[in-house]
Amino acid sequence: MTIAARTARTRLTPQARRAQLLDCALAAFAEHGVARATHSHVAERAGVSVPAVHSYFRTRDDLVAAVLGEVEVYLIEIVSRSLGGPKAVHEALEALAVNFSRDAKEKPDMMKVWLDWSTGVRADVWPRYMDVLERLHAIAQKVLERGMGEGVIPPDLSVKAAARVYLGGGHTVALMQFSGATPPEIDAVIGHLVRTAMGIGPGAPLPAAG
Repeated sequence: MTIAARTARTRLTPQARRAQLLDCALAAFAEHGVARATHSHVAERAGVSVPAVHSYFRTRDDLVAAVLGEVEVYLIEIVSRSLGGPKAVHEALEALAVNFSRDAKEKPDMMKVWLDWSTGVRADVWPRYMDVLERLHAIAQKVLERGMGEGVIPPDLSVKAAARVYLGGGHTVALMQFSGATPPEIDAVIGHLVRTAMGIGPGAPLPAAG
């Protein structure tokens, strides 16, 4: 490593250094998993010493909390942004599924950590994920309730159950990208998710945008 490269690293502000280490941590967690990633993995990716990583994230619990905090912010933001605004209900639901599919390609580390976290039924990380999931369900449920009020969703549909099934489908869409599914295959699943969430049969047209 050159002196110039070492000097460039030392010139980072503490805030910039923490952000750099957090990016490296996200990549390390995507590769090694939430249960196995360590300070050493982060240090290797960042090209710094292990004590340097510890100076920003003192314990492994601190490191895990910081990485999962990034994923939590991402999930709340993408769900709120995709489902929010004046879009028609089916357009909002489609937008979120499409954005999940896109980010599986453009933000693979973020998506891999999310998928790993969502299956890690472990005492230390699972309760936090369940809290996040409840918040996501509430956002999706509000959109479906709006659709019911607009008359585009049947009044007897359980919006709580539909919201849970719909967001669970986000995993499927992301996994399909990682498995190399074709765009038509992904589009077919997205269409099925939207129709199922809205209680619309496979042959029925989606409501026209208002």
